[in-house]
Amino acid sequence: MGFTLVMQFLAMGTGFYVFSVLLVPLTEALQADRFLVSLALSLQTLFGALVSPWVGKMVAERSVRGLMWAGAGLMGIGFFMLSQTTALWQLFVSFGLMVGAGVTLTGALPCNALLTNWFFDRRGTALGISQFGITISGTVLVPLASHLVLNFGWQSVPMTFAIAIPVIMIPLTWKFAVKCPEDMGLYADGAAAPPVVITGDAHSWTFTRALRDPQVRLLALLVGPPFMGIGTVVLGMHSHATDTGLSVMQASSVVAFMTACGAAAKPLFGMLADRFDKRWAMAISLCCQLGGLALIILLDSYVGLILAGCLFGLGYGGIMPLWTVLIATFFGREAFARVMGLMFPMTVPFTLAGLPFATFMFETTGSYIPAFTILLTGFAGALFVLWRLPMSDAPR
Repeated sequence: MGFTLVMQFLAMGTGFYVFSVLLVPLTEALQADRFLVSLALSLQTLFGALVSPWVGKMVAERSVRGLMWAGAGLMGIGFFMLSQTTALWQLFVSFGLMVGAGVTLTGALPCNALLTNWFFDRRGTALGISQFGITISGTVLVPLASHLVLNFGWQSVPMTFAIAIPVIMIPLTWKFAVKCPEDMGLYADGAAAPPVVITGDAHSWTFTRALRDPQVRLLALLVGPPFMGIGTVVLGMHSHATDTGLSVMQASSVVAFMTACGAAAKPLFGMLADRFDKRWAMAISLCCQLGGLALIILLDSYVGLILAGCLFGLGYGGIMPLWTVLIATFFGREAFARVMGLMFPMTVPFTLAGLPFATFMFETTGSYIPAFTILLTGFAGALFVLWRLPMSDAPR
């Protein structure tokens, strides 16, 4: 768990959360508007989704060590290129493609596949603790990036990550990237015998089969609005807070509180998924996001935005571990990497739209509030999909 926590901390923290701090400096440096600059993150999301089915297949069939090494190298090169960027197309290549490829090869898909193999009865708890690294990265790296921007210029942020990521990731991957406990003569959960599972036809998964499977479709629709909310609210919050009159560091602290609550929510909801009906856990997560977003719309003070951000953070922090647990529960560990990889393209319209939607509404209306208001209906739709989701015994 510790290994995958660190890997996701670095991959998602640098490849996703820190972009909220770089958005305005890049807009000024490249003399472009926020919408155009935000397309770099959308390109990263789109590229990651397109290659995820291939990555899922490789994770299922081969050792993950080489994939993670390649990802660490690509992220290092991409961030170095970003530090030298002087034009929009360079931003798209460096951050959108190079960093995007690295994040896909080192982040959620391979890390979650490893944990699904290593844990069975405690899978939700393990995934929640590991994914704590995703969200706590925003708490740590957003203020750090803000400090670097204010004192050394925006180029210092990607240059720092260009060095740190390969230096940290490559040795850790060499030591800890073991695909299955059976490769070390062990069994899931440290048990003395393997768990009894039904593997099914794990090798026959294709994109066409995934599109036709009702559980796959419902799961993709269920997490779509929350994924869009992460791009719209979490990445838009820093700019929204400064627009309301908060200082750069105050805005960073709002994001830090939000992501800290999101980080705490991951092991919490993971444990809930192991002990109770997963639908109720997901319903609580969605309601926290809906309520937090409503408060963000209504409140504009520093304390008010912190409280609203904390409630929203508690909700969005639970989405990823709950989604991962549901995939493993329905389809089993043998098919997990393939199904998750195939499902990423289905969620990409939501993840792709998040930040560009928020920045487009800002450029059109001068405020992020209209985007936040429209997003409320998405969370209501997710609750309806959750009600339609059947829960049945599965191989896990």
